[in-house]
Amino acid sequence: MERDRSRVNVRLTGSGGQGIALAATVLAEAALDSGLYATMLQEYGPEARGGATKADLSLARSPIANPQFQVPDLCLAISDKAWTRFGQELIGRKDVGLVTDRDRVVIPGVSDPTEMGIISLPFDEAAKLQIGAKVVTNMICAASLARLIEAVPLDGVAKVAERRSPAAFKDKNRQATQLGWQMMDEYLSVHVLPWRSSEGEVGVLAAGGDVAIAGVGALGAGSGAGEDWIHKGGGRSALRS
Repeated sequence: MERDRSRVNVRLTGSGGQGIALAATVLAEAALDSGLYATMLQEYGPEARGGATKADLSLARSPIANPQFQVPDLCLAISDKAWTRFGQELIGRKDVGLVTDRDRVVIPGVSDPTEMGIISLPFDEAAKLQIGAKVVTNMICAASLARLIEAVPLDGVAKVAERRSPAAFKDKNRQATQLGWQMMDEYLSVHVLPWRSSEGEVGVLAAGGDVAIAGVGALGAGSGAGEDWIHKGGGRSALRS
């Protein structure tokens, strides 16, 4: 079956406190500012206290009828708990792109994730050594995913990251987005990934098609199953799953 490249489903996973929901929100808002549609479903519950948690994000060039999905196009895992719960079952799939934190995710039996087609980058280490703040790891990840998707510009991600930041972290978060984009750009320039071949290009949002007017699609994070917010002529309505 031919892949629907007018929509990309991204699953961001980590442990409670790593800012997964904020990373997904920044990506979604940057996509909306770029004229795309976006929905986000966030997992709540005991995960928020340190267990594995996730945020499911969908980006598209036309309205999204159903924000839910079972198998993502891209899956980010930045903790061992998240990898065990959400990532390891996806190993070997040619229709899923896997991205992990090199130092925080250990894949049993795999010495070199790149040989398995898994992108493994030192997100956490880069945040500490190059930005000087571990807390911006999520913004590095958000920008790296935007580079993979190829439809959300760096400047858009940086602006939203800055807008969403406390005053003391605006500059660091902007730096983090620039660093994350650069890290992924350099990785893609030297690695050939089976799921990003000219035939597949998993995780890439195709150009063309019906593009939303900037601001037409909006998101809201709900409880449990989540909410999908759509702006309609200046008003706002909630479509609950």
